[in-house]
Amino acid sequence: MNLDLTAIPRNVRLFALPILFSTVGLIGMLICAGHGDRNTPLAAMMTGVLQIAFWPALALALLGVSWLARNIWLLWRWQNGEVIGGCTTCGGVMRHEDGRWSQYSRCNICGSKRQGWH
Repeated sequence: MNLDLTAIPRNVRLFALPILFSTVGLIGMLICAGHGDRNTPLAAMMTGVLQIAFWPALALALLGVSWLARNIWLLWRWQNGEVIGGCTTCGGVMRHEDGRWSQYSRCNICGSKRQGWH
């Protein structure tokens, strides 16, 4: 078994937030879909709220799944050498951020930083 321990921070950086969004959206959908007993006054009151809250939970889950699919596709393209990015370390795609003192670019794959936008 070939376990690449250097890929763990990359995978966390690429996949943690999309998986969190998807999980929160799916849990929200499950909570909103299972209304439970509607015989109590509180359940009858919450039925409309839960029906409306289902759609933002669905949107959050779809956002997380599409973001995850994009990151998987980006990682696959980078591993096959199809990405021509601005990172001097690994050739990955850079994202642009505003820091405390200046603007900088951070690689989505290896996490290295460069001053300015590239």
